[in-house]
Amino acid sequence: MITIISGTNREKNVSLQIAQTYSNLLSKNNRENQILDLQDLPDDFAFSALYGKQNEQFQSVMKKYIYGSKALVIISPEYNGSYPGVLKTFIDGWNRRELTSQKVALVGVASGRQGNSRGMDHLTAVLNYIGLPIVPLLIPISMVDNLLNEEKELTDESTLAALSRQIDLL
Repeated sequence: MITIISGTNREKNVSLQIAQTYSNLLSKNNRENQILDLQDLPDDFAFSALYGKQNEQFQSVMKKYIYGSKALVIISPEYNGSYPGVLKTFIDGWNRRELTSQKVALVGVASGRQGNSRGMDHLTAVLNYIGLPIVPLLIPISMVDNLLNEEKELTDESTLAALSRQIDLL
């Protein structure tokens, strides 16, 4: 199972649209996958599930989406030149002993020109620190609003081709 993480809890976010596109590409390649939308995390997880505290709802999410997956795909929007705080807090809740060296693919999303390249660098450092290998092809999706059709679907052929190459490495 491959888990795709939509890396923000902002309502009506574009990252979730990109996560759905990634899921469709995986499904076309007969790769079992699921999407974790960080909007679905328990509201108080930062205070009830970290630093030794137990939150059963959060632990259920962790078992299903993180510890039970053979690979992870993180779709991360750019927030203040990096990645969202909710994503960092979520990663801080991972029990390193439960991780099984899942490969991680990173996709940056931004309305600007860099496609969250800096945020993916920051994520790479954190994920390497906790022992997870990163797929060597990072995908920065720049000016994402220009790449979506009226139904908010990603239709840009070169971006879809890059995502497909990353899937091959995953």
